[in-house]
Amino acid sequence: MSGLAIAAYIVSALLILLLCRIFYRPLKCIFVMLFSSALGGACLYIFNLIAAQTGFAIGINIVTASFCGLLGLPGFVLLLFLKFILRYIGI
Repeated sequence: MSGLAIAAYIVSALLILLLCRIFYRPLKCIFVMLFSSALGGACLYIFNLIAAQTGFAIGINIVTASFCGLLGLPGFVLLLFLKFILRYIGI
């Protein structure tokens, strides 16, 4: 193996390490947001199972699940408030 090939392997390994270090944080943020959105969707699903007898249910889609997942309990309360207001005015 020549010295040029060894240098190419070392540079390639350093470049891969650099790219992993650069993209670690954004990928971590994306996975955290996806996980919390899935948890928000699961919470909305459980709420809809419980509230099905009253007819008061929140639609489960990517926007409401993300809203509930990323904001947590305040986001869920805000969704309930918006649903109540929209139901009150007839929309």
